[in-house]
Amino acid sequence: MASQRGNKMEGVRLMLLAAIMFSTCLDQAQSALISRTVGVIGKGTRIYCNVSEPAPASQVTLTLWFKNNSKKPMYSYDARSRTPREWSDSNYFGDRATYEASEDPPYLRITDVKETDEGMYECRVDFRRLPSRRHTSRLNVIVPPGAPKVLRNDSTYASNGIAGPYNEGTNITITCQVKGGKPPPQVKWWREGELQDAELEKSIGGEYRNILKIGPLTRDHLNAQYVCQVRNHELVPALSTTVSLLVNVPPLEVKILDPPSHVVAGKAHRVKCRSSGGRPHARITWWLDGQPFKTFRTVNETNGTLSTLSFTPTKEDHNKVLQCKAESPILQHTPIEDSLKLDVHSAPKVVSIDIETPDPAYIKEGDNVTLWCRVKAYPKVQEITWYHKGIQVQHNLEEGVKVGKQKLMMIGIEKQQGGMYSCRGTNAVGDGQSEPYILEVKYAPVCNFNSSEKVGIARNDQVVVQCRVDASPGTVTFKWYLRTKTKLINIPTEWYTVQDRTSSLNYNVTGIYTYGDILCYATNDLGEQANPCSYTLVPAGKPEPPTNCTASNHTADAFYVACVPGYDGGLEQEFVVLAFDDKNERLIRNETVRGAPAFTLEDLPPESDYLVKVYAQNVKGKSVEQVLHGFTLPSAQPGTAVPATHIFPITPILGVLIGVVAALVLVAVVVVVVMKLRGDTRTIKGRPEGGAKGPHSPLHPAKDGDDGPDVILCRTDSTYEDVDGIPQKLKHANIYETVPYDTKDKNSKNSESADKDEVAYAELTFSNGKSKSKKSKKAGANGAVRCSEESTIYATIDHSRTAAHQKQQGMQQQQQQQKQLQQAQQKQKDLESMCQVETDSIPLMDAALESNV
Repeated sequence: MASQRGNKMEGVRLMLLAAIMFSTCLDQAQSALISRTVGVIGKGTRIYCNVSEPAPASQVTLTLWFKNNSKKPMYSYDARSRTPREWSDSNYFGDRATYEASEDPPYLRITDVKETDEGMYECRVDFRRLPSRRHTSRLNVIVPPGAPKVLRNDSTYASNGIAGPYNEGTNITITCQVKGGKPPPQVKWWREGELQDAELEKSIGGEYRNILKIGPLTRDHLNAQYVCQVRNHELVPALSTTVSLLVNVPPLEVKILDPPSHVVAGKAHRVKCRSSGGRPHARITWWLDGQPFKTFRTVNETNGTLSTLSFTPTKEDHNKVLQCKAESPILQHTPIEDSLKLDVHSAPKVVSIDIETPDPAYIKEGDNVTLWCRVKAYPKVQEITWYHKGIQVQHNLEEGVKVGKQKLMMIGIEKQQGGMYSCRGTNAVGDGQSEPYILEVKYAPVCNFNSSEKVGIARNDQVVVQCRVDASPGTVTFKWYLRTKTKLINIPTEWYTVQDRTSSLNYNVTGIYTYGDILCYATNDLGEQANPCSYTLVPAGKPEPPTNCTASNHTADAFYVACVPGYDGGLEQEFVVLAFDDKNERLIRNETVRGAPAFTLEDLPPESDYLVKVYAQNVKGKSVEQVLHGFTLPSAQPGTAVPATHIFPITPILGVLIGVVAALVLVAVVVVVVMKLRGDTRTIKGRPEGGAKGPHSPLHPAKDGDDGPDVILCRTDSTYEDVDGIPQKLKHANIYETVPYDTKDKNSKNSESADKDEVAYAELTFSNGKSKSKKSKKAGANGAVRCSEESTIYATIDHSRTAAHQKQQGMQQQQQQQKQLQQAQQKQKDLESMCQVETDSIPLMDAALESNV
């Protein structure tokens, strides 16, 4: 029984197993007949109607689509009429579905897939002569996951893509979180293309997380980028987000940039130090020999920190260590540093000037003295120079001066070598000057002025004579003597007083104390002065008149007067100049000066003559007056440029030279005019006796086409009397001038000169100022003197001089004119006297007048 029961149970078990196996095979067979389609939300997809046996499309009459075993179609395609008609249930697709009947196999196109579109779809195809066919498809709708987000260690979102900052050495976690997604997404962590973590944790509410553990953190984690990648289907692009780690690390390097080979004491220097590799920016500090600097400037850069220190080293900073330290402002660690040993160069410092002599406290003339310059400097001094009263001392063995590298030797010192001394040391940095050292040299008294002076005094008058001496020591005594031609007289002590190094003598010429030489001797501890101070007493009186007085540099409103001073009569003198109007003898100027008798008389009326008197005066009276003449030139016409005239003194030597030059010029003019007039003797002899005529005609009368000039008579009205520089007594002369022809012959020689408006000839007729009806004297054997107003002088004008040469000579003539015009009146008198007698010579035109013509 038991065996039967067991057989039955085994049979039932076998039957159940067979049923299961059959059901499984049936499901597999059915699923093999069902096609699968995937659609992504928001995108399009196709559901194929793939009947097993192909049939011509023309045989298809109706196609119906059903969903999830529904009895009512959701979509139909009716091809029974010529124009197929489509219908779509608005509860399912609406206008999102389109049937592509002409495709092989045909399919239902769905746009903008929605999650509700997922399910089983069956298409039924009806034919004209064939039985209907069915095809089943399953549409799976893919729902993409949401954008991944990263949570930091503190469960806050890393919205800016940065996690941290975290300190070096700590352990941290970062979490990638994503919501939604069908099928469930894969969440993975990557770093530089290497998978870090793929483990997925599902949380409540459809959130998926992957937690990545990192640590302990090192410098390698600084700015490391971790990528969280999320994906749930191959049709859906993977989503990712990146997060960078911020790790606080200490600075990696610090360096002093371009350290100087040396620094100079007292000069400002700038030193830069850069730190790199730290996060956050390192804190930089500066130290000198363990002492921190309080002031410096720090700038945070992209790759580090730059600090600039400005400091002024001193000599005491030599060999001290300058440090630049960098440390993290957050982490606790040992600062890193870079250092620089300072090589401080400094200008020399003169510590002192030492003296080497037998008795430094008492140095007198003739002693040997050595001065030492004590200098401290780095680098060493290259040169030491000595100065005496600000003037550099030169090496001179002949005068007993020897300049060494560090010392100054003076053999047989003299009093003038005393005074202030200083030394200067020089090295590559600069100079160092010592404090002044006063070297006092003792010496016997000497006069501190010219040892011989002349003093004027009248008999029974009193004069104060001062004797001033220099001496060291300065305590001196005085003695006064009168030295005559026969004896030396001691002057009583009650006649003079002493104050410091000055003695004042009240001297009166009376009795035995007469005129002669007064001698002053001073004595100190070193003895009596070798050469006394001497004063020569001479009788006082009026001064002598000044000599060689000249007036020069005449302008329209001023002229200059200078003289040579005469003897002052033994007293201080001054000079007086008086200027009178030459016409009415009215006093115009009264000026007094001391020193040299030189005057500039200014603000005078133009074109005027003046009588000038110069004399000297002192307390005894005044000298004889020196009389001379001066004048001012005519003022310039409106619109005419007046050449600048500089007032400068004309010395007597210069006046003599000007007179010599003027005499030579006059001799040359005489020779030229005499030779010219002798060639015209026939013309002069052909005139009637008593030949008083009107204005003289030209030597060569003009003809049409001639190259010679026309002679034009200048009018004798007042306009032609205002000739610059002509004395009043010469202004009655008749002046003729010529102008060139306006020739039409362009090839002639005068065609060029005509363009230059040059003058070929000029005539000048002198009148003696008497009645015009007076007849002239008869001509002599060798010539005639024309004393009437028709008397004519011919002068040839030299055209060979250029304008530049004329301008240069014009300046010289202006200076000569000043001297010559002073002699013009005298020459005019000579000409008038010559008109009364017969002579073989012809009156000459004054050089000053010729230059103006």
